[in-house]
Amino acid sequence: MRKHLLPPDRNWYRANFHCHSHLSDGYWPPARLRDEYKRAGYQILAITDHNVLVDHSDLNDPDFLTLTSVEYDITDWDSRLPVARPDANVWNYRFHDTFHLNLFSKVPNPAGPPARDTIWGVQHGCFEGTEEEKARKKPFSLDAVNEVVAKANEAGFLVQYNHPNWSRNVRSDWLGLKGIWSLEILNYATECLTGGEYCPYVYDDLLNHVSPRIFCTMGDDNHNRDGTTLQSFGGSTIVGAESLDYASVIRALERGEFYCSSGRDDPPRILALYVESGVVHVDCTPASFVFFVGDGRRYANKRGEGLTHAEFPLGRDDGWFRVAVRDDRGNTAHTHAYLVDDCR
Repeated sequence: MRKHLLPPDRNWYRANFHCHSHLSDGYWPPARLRDEYKRAGYQILAITDHNVLVDHSDLNDPDFLTLTSVEYDITDWDSRLPVARPDANVWNYRFHDTFHLNLFSKVPNPAGPPARDTIWGVQHGCFEGTEEEKARKKPFSLDAVNEVVAKANEAGFLVQYNHPNWSRNVRSDWLGLKGIWSLEILNYATECLTGGEYCPYVYDDLLNHVSPRIFCTMGDDNHNRDGTTLQSFGGSTIVGAESLDYASVIRALERGEFYCSSGRDDPPRILALYVESGVVHVDCTPASFVFFVGDGRRYANKRGEGLTHAEFPLGRDDGWFRVAVRDDRGNTAHTHAYLVDDCR
């Protein structure tokens, strides 16, 4: 019996789940972002301005959908990282532990920003409690960050953990997170600047030690401050939905009916992914490598010029696996992890 992991009866839409407009620290207005992404072949855009939650449904049309979203930052302003210079400006992100989380609303017009009564609300001046309550909420800790995540989940948001390397997070940071929906496995803008924000190793660490049901996405995090698109269109999440409407797209995200792919022009695509008779089958656009990654240091790959199909037998002891397709330009399409027990 064949079990499809990427449903064949879906429409597939290219999305960017991380970008900024002039409503926070981006350069372009939201309408310009919509126009640029639509011109580049995208159908979905999440405008994740810092700590500003805005419904951009006025930008929607039959061929383009915006997701109501926001990027929260929670920072340890009271202590410096060990590598910080003693005279470092205490308000400089470079020298402080921070977590950045993208929140995607499950409905286009939510009641309001979640987690006002948490450390995030204190840090961003929207806490509505007493001074005594404010003082209790102020200390930075993983528990404080996890409270923000929990409140966002309760309020009907999907929570994504962003750019761990830019945030100078360490292993104990990401392994302490609870309740995240996905990891941003590629932050294209930071990858362009540093070469260090493609982080499958963080993803596998989360799968092995937190939960194998965490998803992964890729996004641009574009600010366009130089007026160009050089840091745009490089991190895509390809969503399989029944139609291009808000409810269908959110349903696909909750079910994991998507994969992600890097590359500005014609990124690699996974055309089919299914399990049949204990074998994982991958159909893809022409590739140089197809990788199979599983728990317990289980690795396999197929390599060749113009590969469009690969097969990998599931092992007796496999718990989860993911697949990656790399083209001859070094761009990579990733699936999230699948539990083997769900594939039998």
